Amino acid sequence: NNNTYCHDSELTWFDWNLVDQNSEMLTFVQGLIAFRKAHQALRNRWHLTGRDTLGTGYPDISWHGRQAWYPDWSAESRSVAFMLCGKHARGGQQPDDYIYVAFNSDWQTHGFELPQLPDGRQWHVAVNTGAVGSSGIWQLGEEPRLEEQSHILLADRSSVVLVGH
Repeated sequence: NNNTYCHDSELTWFDWNLVDQNSEMLTFVQGLIAFRKAHQALRNRWHLTGRDTLGTGYPDISWHGRQAWYPDWSAESRSVAFMLCGKHARGGQQPDDYIYVAFNSDWQTHGFELPQLPDGRQWHVAVNTGAVGSSGIWQLGEEPRLEEQSHILLADRSSVVLVGH
């Protein structure tokens, strides 16, 4: 059997010495797990439809490119973004924050226009893998407010997760 879970060998042994060596990665992944657990919008039981079934003014999921509301599905595109409307979390039973996720897989930095948030909400940076001088993830409730609410620059080959609250 070639499934690693069936092997008791070096293939599946956990090297605890690597925890210290890779502590920054461990902290990052722990932060991602905590972020997912904290946001109902990321743990829906229902498939996202791209429709506004609750009359919130926003679909449950919307797709974006470097220009808000206009995804570029062409073969040449190296970027995509999406926004989850937190009001649709758990079928509208457990409202959550808005979540915007953008990926820039190009070799150059690109600007992304951000969708406007309702009700005086503002974008805060939860994750930025291209952030210089930081771990790339912020603790829940300590996400810095994005200075420019209309757009964000994404470094080459990086991802960003914004929270609108």
